[in-house]
Formats: sequence, C-alpha cells, structure tokens
Amino acid sequence: DSDPAFRKELAFPISVSKEAAAVDTLIRLAREDESPEVRRQALFWVGQKAGARAAEAITGAIEHDPDTEVKKRAVFALSQMPKEEGVPRLIEVARTNRNAEVRKQAVFWLGQSNDPRALKFFEEILKK
Repeated sequence: DSDPAFRKELAFPISVSKEAAAVDTLIRLAREDESPEVRRQALFWVGQKAGARAAEAITGAIEHDPDTEVKKRAVFALSQMPKEEGVPRLIEVARTNRNAEVRKQAVFWLGQSNDPRALKFFEEILKK
C-alpha cells in the first residue's frame, strides 16, 4: 500500500500473527520501508520478538538506517529484548556507535536495565 500511515498501523497485527512469515515481514518493513515512521513502528514490534533474527534486524537498523530517530527506536527495541540478548548489544552500541544521540539512548536504557553488566560498563567509563 502506498499510504505510510496504513503500513504503520499494519505493524501491530503482523506482530501478533502466528504465521512464520510475520517476523520476516516486520524485519523487511524495518529495513526497507521508505517511511521512517513505518521503520520505527516495525522496529518496535520486532523488539517484542525475542531471538537472534530480531536482534540482528534491530542491530542492523542501528548501524545502517540513515534516520537518527529510527536508530533511537531500534535502541529502545534492544532494551525490550530479554537481558541476555539486549544488554550486551546495548553496551556495544554505547561503546562504539558514531552517533552521539544513539550512544546516549543506549546509556539511558542500560541505566534502566538494573543489570550488573551495565553497572560494570558505567564503572569502566567513569574510570577513564
């Protein structure tokens, strides 16, 4: 459909679908849709799905999407994943991402995680 508002609204019903292709569709929307709003919404729902494919799609958006707001939504999506998947990736984003806004977003969500790995990361930063 050519209407981005309609495609944005489709992300939720796709996310609750039991069809195996639903995650693939969300990942495709998150990577390829021309509308940053649609990509942000798709990333939000991808983040609700655990698993390596979801984490890879989210990390890919952080690394490659041209829109900073999409990158920040992807960081939020990482924060919603199970801690064993999300926290290490958030730490990596906070350490290495070239975009300061994206790094700040990762640090914020690490602070909300109450994860000992995040605390250790903060201690490392403070010692520098």
